[in-house]
Amino acid sequence: MAKAIQCTVFKFILSDEPGILLSLANRLRAADISLLSFWARTNNDSTSTMRCIAERDSQFRYFSKSAELGSEEEVVIHVTANEGGGDFIRVLEKVAGVNVNIEAIEAVSLAGQTGWVLWTNQEQVDSLLGQLNA
Repeated sequence: MAKAIQCTVFKFILSDEPGILLSLANRLRAADISLLSFWARTNNDSTSTMRCIAERDSQFRYFSKSAELGSEEEVVIHVTANEGGGDFIRVLEKVAGVNVNIEAIEAVSLAGQTGWVLWTNQEQVDSLLGQLNA
């Protein structure tokens, strides 16, 4: 059975150059910050847009401010489930059941678990959470 929770995704821009991700990882480790999820995309202007879900939002907020990352916050729904046939379809059926539009989705399977990060209109988060956890 899938479990859905509301999460904060922190979005920030860094230069797109060799070693920048390692530098960020070392800074996160030094600040004792654990991430639940992380992804990055290269932009056309020699920068990368990075997004992460931190284990502790307040800790990452403080880090972001002190490191001058200029992060923005996005409210998302994080769905996890044991890997099994049909889970993705069941999640999409529940989304359709409350007539909610998904603006973006990221998904990954790892070590017998599947996870999705869903972006939707802020006003629809509560109803979608209720449906996904029903």
